[in-house]
Amino acid sequence: MREPLASRILRCTLYGVFVLAVLLTITLPFMMDTYFRILYDAYSLHTDYRAFIMPFLMFVGAGGAWIALELILMLRSIPANPFVLRNVRALKRVGIILAVLAAAFGGKCFVYNTFLTVVGTVIFILACLFAFTLASLFSQAVAFREENDLTI
Repeated sequence: MREPLASRILRCTLYGVFVLAVLLTITLPFMMDTYFRILYDAYSLHTDYRAFIMPFLMFVGAGGAWIALELILMLRSIPANPFVLRNVRALKRVGIILAVLAAAFGGKCFVYNTFLTVVGTVIFILACLFAFTLASLFSQAVAFREENDLTI
């Protein structure tokens, strides 16, 4: 069966996000001054901000790359059967990663607050809840599928 167009577009987008997240995370220590010149904000003048933001951004980049990788691996199962336990576990891992990222962004709100940090925190919380809900739905679908396989 041929993979749907939407899945192919999503797969290409996720590959791009994964590669970009890995490249930006790897080059971050070497390109921090350039990034601050291009993406200037008032906090970038403080030396303690640079010491804080470097590990924070590397952590967020690694989390984003991990999420993209999990979703890429999930998309591999679409042509055959997406309702497998491996996808349930992947969605739970994505939910945990999103919860940790939401906590990191929430913590950043108390140290270096920006409007985008607050928005990011809310988005990560909602995405975390969505991932756990999808994991529950996939788990029920796996149970129904196994039950139907046994009755046939």
